[in-house]
Amino acid sequence: MADSSTFVTQRAKVGYRDGAAKMKQDAALFEDAQQPSQTSQSTLLLQKKKLMEEAQSELDRKKEEIRLRMLRCQEKEDALAIVQADLRAQVVKFEKFLKDNDAKRLRAHRKALEEIKQRELKEKEIEILLQQLKTAEEMKQNKGEQLDKIRIYEHFIETVVEHSDEYQEISSVLERFETLAGTNVELKTTIKNSNHEMKEQRDDLAQFVKEAQNQILLSNSSIATHQEQLEEAKTVAKKITQEQTALNNRFREETRLSGEITMSIENLYQRCRIKKRPDADVSLLGRLKAIEEALSDMQDVAKRAEDALENGGVMM
Repeated sequence: MADSSTFVTQRAKVGYRDGAAKMKQDAALFEDAQQPSQTSQSTLLLQKKKLMEEAQSELDRKKEEIRLRMLRCQEKEDALAIVQADLRAQVVKFEKFLKDNDAKRLRAHRKALEEIKQRELKEKEIEILLQQLKTAEEMKQNKGEQLDKIRIYEHFIETVVEHSDEYQEISSVLERFETLAGTNVELKTTIKNSNHEMKEQRDDLAQFVKEAQNQILLSNSSIATHQEQLEEAKTVAKKITQEQTALNNRFREETRLSGEITMSIENLYQRCRIKKRPDADVSLLGRLKAIEEALSDMQDVAKRAEDALENGGVMM
């Protein structure tokens, strides 16, 4: 708008200079005409007046034209100012729109990132739950297989109860098993203690016999040279005889105890024997092994019964 107003002003100034030049030209012609000719003063005055009036009219016309141009320029400047104000307002609105749009875009971007993060978390949770479900199904399958195995033993106990006159209920079998298990433990403890005591007694006897033999050898070797010690030796011999008698008594007691243990083993063997020939010649060690096998079978049955009790009364 400043360029347009400057251009209009320059045009107005050019028009003004043209009018002034024309007036100067008319004045020069007037002076030139005054010198060569001797016209009347009134004619020249009228001509000069006329020229002045024309110049003044031209000047007034130019002034009015310049004023109108200045008014139009002012109007254009006002219109341009209004347009600029509108443009500024539109620019402000557009900048605000851009800012709002950027803010919305950032919020939408953050929301999208948050949704992606939540989706990834949910996918991880789904994977964990699927793994847990798979593990639970595998455990269920294993428990089902174990239950099928337990049912075999349950059926076995039920069959035993059905075909047995001694046991009327499964609880009777379990009670009998508990009794046998306790007896087994006590028997094992007794056998272990007896074996330990017998070993100690044998060691003591062997040590005593060895010491006695050494003492006898020392006594025999000293008889020839130490006759005076004969009485003392007899006393020692008597003492040794007494100890030997006590040892023999102790040995007889141990023999009796060993016989009782042997009879106990025979009794247990007869009770635990399963379909052996009556005339089968089985050694003591064989009988102990047979008792151990029977006890092992009973322990197996007891363990299965305990497992059945832990699994709700269902035997594998």
